[in-house]
Amino acid sequence: ARPCRPGGARLWGCSMASKAVSTPLPAWLKGRLQPEPAASRFIYNTFFKYSPTYMTTVMLTATFAGLAFDNVMNGLWDMNNRGKQWKDIKNNYAEED
Repeated sequence: ARPCRPGGARLWGCSMASKAVSTPLPAWLKGRLQPEPAASRFIYNTFFKYSPTYMTTVMLTATFAGLAFDNVMNGLWDMNNRGKQWKDIKNNYAEED
């Protein structure tokens, strides 16, 4: 059998048997070849596998993360400046009609 070029088994009728050489895996790679957890496979297949769903996920995440950040920062600002803002003291200056 002739040796194969990459991807050439169907095209040139060569045998892949000559490529089957068992080499030991490096230590840094052994721990990474574990079965993929179902949760990460679900998340990848649902949100990141295709470009349109990936971009939609990115845009929605950025939008909601920005809204959440704004609300948290406004809450912290109001908490640290309680009694100093117009909304807290405007009743002291209300005009009677």
